Amino acid sequence: MGGVYWAKYHTPKTQKASTAASTVPKKAPPAPVKTVSGSYLISGDVFWGRGIDYYAQRSPLKYDWPFSRLSEFHPDRYDGWISDMECPITDHTVPYQTQVDRLILQCPPAYTAAASKYFTAFTLANNHTDNTGASGFADTKANLQKNGIQYFGHYDLSQTADLCEIISMPAKLNGKATRLPIAMCGYHWLYSYPTDAELAQISLYAKYFPVWVFPHGGVEYVTSHTSAQQTLYRKMIDLGASAVFGDHPHVVEDTEAYKGKLIVYNVGNLVYDQWFDNEVTKSLILNVQVSATVDNNLQAYLDMADTCVAFKDDCLQQAQQKGLHAPGFIYQYNVLAGDSSNDNDYTRRKHPATPEVYQWLLKRLDWSQTEAGLTKEPIPATD
Repeated sequence: MGGVYWAKYHTPKTQKASTAASTVPKKAPPAPVKTVSGSYLISGDVFWGRGIDYYAQRSPLKYDWPFSRLSEFHPDRYDGWISDMECPITDHTVPYQTQVDRLILQCPPAYTAAASKYFTAFTLANNHTDNTGASGFADTKANLQKNGIQYFGHYDLSQTADLCEIISMPAKLNGKATRLPIAMCGYHWLYSYPTDAELAQISLYAKYFPVWVFPHGGVEYVTSHTSAQQTLYRKMIDLGASAVFGDHPHVVEDTEAYKGKLIVYNVGNLVYDQWFDNEVTKSLILNVQVSATVDNNLQAYLDMADTCVAFKDDCLQQAQQKGLHAPGFIYQYNVLAGDSSNDNDYTRRKHPATPEVYQWLLKRLDWSQTEAGLTKEPIPATD
């Protein structure tokens, strides 16, 4: 009894205080805020047949020659690069003069490994990927896949299942490497205007993913957009596209902000054997930056992103089955200017333009007005 009494009523004060403190529940530290971001380059037509192949094979750089000055744009500062592959990558040889006279293009596969050092994804929706037939188109996809380059789009608009694809872009999650799935759609409309059913693919994907649309159309060598381009590209925004990046005319055209979203009417050539005037040697290379705070919905997209690398993946179906909705990203844009004037062999390759050309490009784009009209809110708006 005495021992019990002593233990109960004569415990040292320090022991009582320690016991009392241990019973107070500790507050859990706040969960760290997670942010995903990506910084990408978007540029125009890429082609390594005909004149490009001619100069490359006479250079000690060989297959690296067409891309060897792209390093001056410091691609290591960005997470990915997207362009238009305007040529079938196939061994079905097309003679040089046939490529010149009949515009039937062919790109030797041996250049693809060098291209993979720069490009993450290509749109194949244009008027040249069918130049060696369906087999050449199949070769193109196989050669890109073999070298780790993703692709989307089709030369034939009626192939609706192939117009859009989930592309898994490298990104950063709180500074660490991750992947971000983005829907990309290619529309080759030189010979026929897309039907409502074909354009509906944009809306289908926009329910679940950011959608970037790459239409191939307009008038060659015309330096401002046509009414047909504007009508179609605005409709693409109306259907849910987050941004529209046009190509085909081989020269840089203007831009506009429509409903707070960016339309680029034409980005110009990137790697191409056109040096006949100053217009065709100039390039818009657009830096697209996206960012968002990660919630449970966006985390589900990051979790599935590795499976989206494959062509014809099931990422759209995964998003549908999980009841996800398109995450909202804040977009920011920076303009880079490229040049490939033909003063000598060295400058035939695309490289950063002079400050004077950069200012010319900003004026051509009407960039100050466009930039002022772009929304600073997440696109698309989250629920």
